[in-house]
Amino acid sequence: MALTAEWICTRCGSTNRLLVPDGATRATDECVACHTRHALEADARPVRWRARPLGNKAA
Repeated sequence: MALTAEWICTRCGSTNRLLVPDGATRATDECVACHTRHALEADARPVRWRARPLGNKAA
């Protein structure tokens, strides 16, 4: 069963959600508002994940 990984964009502050496989601890996603890619890691809270931006997008 899939879990919801909720994370906050470090660039614009938007809340984002991603379905991840059960047991996953890492994922990558793109913000729905500003399109910045982030690496996600599971946090102590089961739904909220930590996000850190990945390298710049190619123009």
